[in-house]
Amino acid sequence: MPAEWEPMAATWLGWPVLADREELWGSHYDAVCREFALAAQTIARYQPCIVTAHGTCVENARQLCGPSVAVFATAAEDNWLRDFGPIFLLGPSGLACALFRFNAWGEKYHPYEGCAGMAAGIAQLAEAASYCSDMVLEGGAFFVDGAGTLLTTESCLLNRNRNPGMSKREIEGELRRMLGAEKIIWLPGNPLEVETNGHIDGIASFIAEGSILFQSAHPDQGDHFRIMQENRRALALATDAKGRSFEILDLPAAIVEETYGSERYCNCYGNYILVNGGVISTAFGIETDAIARNVFARAFPSRAVEMLPVTHISMGGGSLHCSTQQQPALPQGYKGGFRP
Repeated sequence: MPAEWEPMAATWLGWPVLADREELWGSHYDAVCREFALAAQTIARYQPCIVTAHGTCVENARQLCGPSVAVFATAAEDNWLRDFGPIFLLGPSGLACALFRFNAWGEKYHPYEGCAGMAAGIAQLAEAASYCSDMVLEGGAFFVDGAGTLLTTESCLLNRNRNPGMSKREIEGELRRMLGAEKIIWLPGNPLEVETNGHIDGIASFIAEGSILFQSAHPDQGDHFRIMQENRRALALATDAKGRSFEILDLPAAIVEETYGSERYCNCYGNYILVNGGVISTAFGIETDAIARNVFARAFPSRAVEMLPVTHISMGGGSLHCSTQQQPALPQGYKGGFRP
């Protein structure tokens, strides 16, 4: 599985749905849709952006996104495409997809049958070979460095609401088999984060081999601060598949007052995405936005930094990374070699 900083062919972006998800968006749904359109248009300035929208939302998505963005009709009941879409790989004959089971983050939301079928549907649209697993896994639950190291959390992957019949060793074996991981680093995660049970994309991400971007917390955040300190200590003690300790770069905590009444608000700069030549994150309209911009510029010196005012998206408990999935570009002359 390629790292997220490697060249991409496209970005797939989910579109929000109001029906059966009123508790996420409420009266702010129109603002949420406008912000998703802004995200799609921004991505499209760097590379193709493909929006997947529930059939009832297709026309609205097309109207808001405009001609620079492709929109496909789907049956997905949610926008969190990172978690229920396919995981793109470079397979033996070109583009491939790992298809894991999806159970709506431990049966938290219903219905989700449309989401559960999205991975296979997108793989077909992308004309990619598919490899299937019976294990429940969301794409936001892990990061890879493209060189054999996989980063994940115990609070999510070992939660009994995902794979109660699998041991930690069995889960590691499936991650190795499906994604080509050689070494798996387990962080404690965040049991206080109720939506995903502590996905890694709210904690830390690889930004290069041997380098990690960490989402810090503020001492005023109490137990959350303590939990994030535990995760950072675990990172400081870890080594990658090549035996290297990590250089850790810290993003500031985003202390926001306006959460639009959401109890699951994702006030997290670390839920960013990469595109060819750019890095895109949320601007919350607070002083630490400028600090976060500078950190992103240090982490990705060859990329333009885009800080977008898409704060309503955070109402749903995730942000840009949760809503997207990158499709890697095939290197010229690539013949593959990974076989699940």
